Amino acid sequence: MAPRPCAVLLLKEMQEAELPTETLISIIDDDEDVREAIAGLMKSRGFTVEAFPSALAFLACPNVRDTSCLIVDVHMPRMTGIELHRRLVESGYAIPTILITAYPDDSVRARALADGIICYLTKPCDEDALFGCVSSALVRAKPDEYRS
Repeated sequence: MAPRPCAVLLLKEMQEAELPTETLISIIDDDEDVREAIAGLMKSRGFTVEAFPSALAFLACPNVRDTSCLIVDVHMPRMTGIELHRRLVESGYAIPTILITAYPDDSVRARALADGIICYLTKPCDEDALFGCVSSALVRAKPDEYRS
């Protein structure tokens, strides 16, 4: 199956911006449909993707250290996206994180951004906004590698 023209264009733009397409993006959402949709979108843009149904499943994964960007649901059972971000930072893994939510809350957004979250997006996410956040996250992950 040939890549969609849009995906080809975005891959070209990423290469011109020197953004890596082999980068591992981990997606964590307890809603399987959302998780699969975002994983498909990121794969269509050339990224390597791993998807998890919970924060605990992600933490149990041996590739936590290889993750360059997290896309995480805010509201999940047992551990929220914000709690996961804090736990990773406290453990020495400051993985650039994008939060997504079906229940936007300005006070939660403000706290999350103050804690170092890259972006706070409302579901359903606009593809361009999500990709812009991922680009920002990758620059923050390894600025010397991704800036010209």
